[in-house]
Amino acid sequence: MSGLKTGLSITGLLVFGTTTSLFAKIVYELQGPDKDGHMQYFTKPWAMTTVMFLGMSFCLPWAYWEEYKHKKQAKEALQSANGDISDPLLYGESLTDETKETAIIRGNSAKDIFMLAIPTFFDLIATVLMNIGLLSVTASVYQMMRGAEMLFAALFAVSFLHRKLNRMHFLGILCCVIGITLVGTSSLLAGEGSSTHEVSPQKMILGMGLIIASQCVQAAQITFEDYFMADLHIEPLKIVGYEGIFGSITMICVLLPLVSLIKGHDGDGLHENSLDTLHMIFHSRPIAIVLLVDMVALLMYNFSGMCVTGALGAVFRTVLETTRTLFVWLVDLLLWYTPLGFGTLGESWSKYSYIQALGFAVLVCGTLVYSRGDEVQSKKEHLEYEAHAAEEGEAQPSMLMPGDTAPMPVAGSQSVAAARPMPVRGTPTSFKSTMNIHPLSASVTGGGLMGRSMARSISRSMSRDQQ
Repeated sequence: MSGLKTGLSITGLLVFGTTTSLFAKIVYELQGPDKDGHMQYFTKPWAMTTVMFLGMSFCLPWAYWEEYKHKKQAKEALQSANGDISDPLLYGESLTDETKETAIIRGNSAKDIFMLAIPTFFDLIATVLMNIGLLSVTASVYQMMRGAEMLFAALFAVSFLHRKLNRMHFLGILCCVIGITLVGTSSLLAGEGSSTHEVSPQKMILGMGLIIASQCVQAAQITFEDYFMADLHIEPLKIVGYEGIFGSITMICVLLPLVSLIKGHDGDGLHENSLDTLHMIFHSRPIAIVLLVDMVALLMYNFSGMCVTGALGAVFRTVLETTRTLFVWLVDLLLWYTPLGFGTLGESWSKYSYIQALGFAVLVCGTLVYSRGDEVQSKKEHLEYEAHAAEEGEAQPSMLMPGDTAPMPVAGSQSVAAARPMPVRGTPTSFKSTMNIHPLSASVTGGGLMGRSMARSISRSMSRDQQ
């Protein structure tokens, strides 16, 4: 990827990522007329969940367009280098490994696609919990409280995936706990959960609890993907798109009709009148514009995130997502103290904001320390792998003639069983850029939904940039 494209991807990740987080809260502060003509705040967390999945679904046509272009480029490259692509005997050594691998793009089986319905279920629950929790906290607190994903992901990785944590990991987790505690305390002391109406301390505690619970669900999703779906061969952008399709269908056909039947009031998090929602959208231009921009920003954020991760790696993406959290807070303050917020949007700076700033700094330190622990563990496992490979080489002398190339191990052979594959660092949330990506823990467990094929493609992309 060229320097200009990389710069645009980084800018897009920050701009569109900040937009999606801010607009998720801003839309709750806007008013529109309901069916009876009364002005009501658009406190519709279930509708916002639907908007998120609709935005994700737009990634699917984009993914197929990208696949079409890659197939066309690969075909042209093969034809120009070796003649007719249909003749396998004409594949020559003049082609690069990348061209050969891109020449045949595997189709995705229906089983693989429908397997994505399972992580979609996790994603849906986590998003609903976060959107309900966001009703009672500010956008910056919402972003920072999502640091809890690191805690649960590490817990599940140890409990179910039998991973080992080193001292750097434990220090990062401790910083995460301290940071979340400081952020939550500052929010309660400031008593600011909304810029347009008061939020009781009880609702603020409930909102932060729901956000933390959502990160537990998100960590469970990561663990499930890592354990059961590590070898799923689907392009990242397609994964986002298919999950968007499954989520949208579930929300529109099942959950939205269901929550409209539950007794209660809009804004409490359970009951939600979908007819009122549609009436408010069609009769309030600000609400309609915010939702439309939010969906487009979500699409662009996903694409930018894929480009950044592919070009610069998941560790850089982690740091960049942390910067995005800071931008959310700064823009929220800008909206409050300038005419851009129309006197109703944003959040103020209070004497308790210093505690929140300290908590954010501790969270960032915890994230970097935990990532350092991942690097240390990865190097350790790399050395163990090389030592084991050396022992295998001494035990089984090579029968290759000079100039021969060692064959790759065949899946299911004894050599594969004896030599553990190199672990891949980076999680599904490192590659799959949905609204639920936690900005402060994008590197928690190994493996992930993209599996080894995604890791290999990222490695090739990084190698090309370095050359």
